[in-house]
Amino acid sequence: MESSKGLVTYQLDREALEKIHQKYGQPGEIAPGVKAPRKRTTNPTQAPGALPILEND
Repeated sequence: MESSKGLVTYQLDREALEKIHQKYGQPGEIAPGVKAPRKRTTNPTQAPGALPILEND
C-alpha cells in the first residue's frame, strides 16, 4: 500500500481481483453479469439538473 498526501492506492494480485469481480461484477456492470445502462446524453445548453418548462396553451 502506498500513501501520498491523503491518496491511498492498493496493488491487488490476480486472484484477489477475480474474487472482487465475482462478488461485485466487472467494471461497467451494476451487478455480476448485469450491464449498467449507458449514460444519457444531455443538452449542452441546459444547466445540469434543470428541467424543461412545459407550456400549457
